[in-house]
Amino acid sequence: MKLRFTRILLLLLAVVCCYASCKKAETSPVDKNTTDYAALSKQIALNLVQSISGKYGGTNINEGIKAPSHISANHAGPVLFSVNPLCGYTIDTTYNTTATAGDTAKTFFGNFKFVYTCSTSTPDGYMVHDSLINTEKGPLFNNKYTTAQDYKVKALDQTYKLVSMDGSLFSLVETAVLSNGNTVSHNNVYIGYKLQGLKVDVSGGMADITSGTALLNVTIDRQDKGWPDNTITMTLGTLEYLGNHMAKLTLSPPNKSYLVNLLTGGVTAI
Repeated sequence: MKLRFTRILLLLLAVVCCYASCKKAETSPVDKNTTDYAALSKQIALNLVQSISGKYGGTNINEGIKAPSHISANHAGPVLFSVNPLCGYTIDTTYNTTATAGDTAKTFFGNFKFVYTCSTSTPDGYMVHDSLINTEKGPLFNNKYTTAQDYKVKALDQTYKLVSMDGSLFSLVETAVLSNGNTVSHNNVYIGYKLQGLKVDVSGGMADITSGTALLNVTIDRQDKGWPDNTITMTLGTLEYLGNHMAKLTLSPPNKSYLVNLLTGGVTAI
């Protein structure tokens, strides 16, 4: 499991390093390929929340201090409030499922490791190490979402409704437009997050990150129909969480800042 997770991280990092080495001397992109930073800010901010909320599989922060039900249900072991047996209890597994909706084929597969952690003899947190891949393909598109997560969660009160989160998360979103089975354009976005002191309130049923920051590195590889050369955009940034499902995102370059509503996806330049 650890080896597979490490390979996913190394692959994603290799993608970024390759882009950086191959495109150092690239000139500014033409107008058709300029980056929509407001749309990118929305993607960056929402992707992290969706990842920790289980949209791509794995752990859902909204469920509190417990393993995902769709995974733990397949593993015999102690129940949540059997206090001593849970300390250090580990779920280490892989999964692979497929589904079809209309003319769209979807697959979900990955490696998942979840470990309960305790203070004294009481379970009050967990560690997640996983690599998750979701694909969806139809006649006109072929999309792939890869997420690698390595973080720890700890309860900050006895109700388990306020938790801290630290660690890292890597995301690679690959979207392609197809014509007669061939790719005519693609847009691939790599985002690396370093989570620092996040506090998450799950008392309302929907995770609200009330404080903390996530440091970012972002690489975009885009090729539009009729434009033979890829456009590579690289940027660094910071997500600052403000509470009430709001976050401030700053990207440098291009030295732009946005407020993002993590519930509605609304973006406001500041």
